[in-house]
Amino acid sequence: MTTHSGPPLLHLTIPAALLLALAAPAPALAQAAPGEIPEPVVTVTAGLGNAMGWLGVQAERYLTHGRLSAFAGLGYTPRVDAFDPEGVTLAAGVRGYTAGLKHRGFAEASLCQVGILSDPEHPSRFYGPCAQLGYQFASRGGFTVLLSVGVGYAVGAMAHLNRGQGLAGFGLGYTWRRR
Repeated sequence: MTTHSGPPLLHLTIPAALLLALAAPAPALAQAAPGEIPEPVVTVTAGLGNAMGWLGVQAERYLTHGRLSAFAGLGYTPRVDAFDPEGVTLAAGVRGYTAGLKHRGFAEASLCQVGILSDPEHPSRFYGPCAQLGYQFASRGGFTVLLSVGVGYAVGAMAHLNRGQGLAGFGLGYTWRRR
């Protein structure tokens, strides 16, 4: 019996300095003056991560002039080892963004798949509450990159899996803006 705590290939630890740099970007010269870049309306990304449904896509709708959003992820958990569970994976949550329309940090609260249990008799998937900090780049033309790291709590994992698990995410996509 083995356990997995996150999406395949995402078991890397990101140094705290990088996390702080991504979560709180300095006022950059690349930031446009207010009014130059229209506020975001919707973003669609594809990639890896707990909030994307492990290997999946995510749609995000912005509220309050782009400073708050709600998102849903739909993905697939692939079978990596012989006794891993596999199948459709879901995620949903909210994000609060820092100022800026091109480069910005965010804090996220969601419900997502935190880990899986590889077991020949009872392969299991564990969902729970998740919290992440991240960075989003959304160009004027719409190209978008999303990076995030955080922690999740695997509800019902009991002794099978460490309930607290690290999370990570990476996505590429497109952001539509108001005209």
